[in-house]
Amino acid sequence: MVEPLTLVHGDDPYLVTTTAHRLRQELTADLVSDLGLEEFRSSRDLDAISRSLATPPFLAIRRVVMIWDPPQLEGGQRMAREAEQLATTIGTRLETTAVVVVSRSPVAASSPLLKAVKSQGGQVRWLRRPRGRELRQFVDDHVRERGIKLGRAVLGRLIDVAGQDLGRLDRELEKLEIFAAGGGRVGDREGLLLVPASPPTELYRLTDTLFEAPGRVGERVAELAGYADWPPPAVVGALARVLRDLISFADPGDRERWRSQVPWREEKMRSHLERAGEARLRRWLVQLAELDWATRTGAVDAQEGLELVLARMASELRSPAPS
Repeated sequence: MVEPLTLVHGDDPYLVTTTAHRLRQELTADLVSDLGLEEFRSSRDLDAISRSLATPPFLAIRRVVMIWDPPQLEGGQRMAREAEQLATTIGTRLETTAVVVVSRSPVAASSPLLKAVKSQGGQVRWLRRPRGRELRQFVDDHVRERGIKLGRAVLGRLIDVAGQDLGRLDRELEKLEIFAAGGGRVGDREGLLLVPASPPTELYRLTDTLFEAPGRVGERVAELAGYADWPPPAVVGALARVLRDLISFADPGDRERWRSQVPWREEKMRSHLERAGEARLRRWLVQLAELDWATRTGAVDAQEGLELVLARMASELRSPAPS
């Protein structure tokens, strides 16, 4: 029996991450230990991936190789060549090796990797963020699964949250479930206090794109420029919060703070931290503070300064994190 080959990608990191976790759990459920699982995160080391794919299982029926956010899919002529090399590498896998390639951003239909997965008999799973009636049904189903009864206004707020960030929806529902324990119902007054209004989707897309597909950061900054409620200083502040959270996540002394994180968010933070490295994160945080001061004093145009700082960050992320 040939073990499965799967490419999971989509336009919502939460959906892609949770689906990949389910696949990993299914493929490793009958393994005796974790020795049969190897994961590569944003790895450019095709030799290491090739060796892993060609390694036979040890005291197990299969090996499982997870390839998270391969940088070879970021686009550009050089990356297209690397994507072909990655596709060729995956084609050398043993029949006893199950492979899951995970991209938390869409993979182009012309990608050599996508074509290779199909030609090798693999499965391509495209996950699209639900919209319109699908979004309402998505929220209704998740509310029902948790056994919560909500007022119309708070349900509308959750639909708005889900339209911006499905991962945040999961966190807000967990909060409401805890609040409703024993009662089962959350009124609009309490619910609207518990679930604050959500920033635009593009803000979340910007922070995810910075770490997962830095070549597309410019597109995301342009999308955000049209939001009057999120001027450049507000975006700088949001980015600074993300960096502070990642630095805290890396600090053993703050371990208790992150102990109860949902798995998909923990996975994302770990991936972002490994991609950037703590040293870069601390330096970027200083640069954002300097940009904020320069903007407030009028020394730098807010939009131009934001674009420049993000372009530098994206450029650095194309090279390995410092040790």
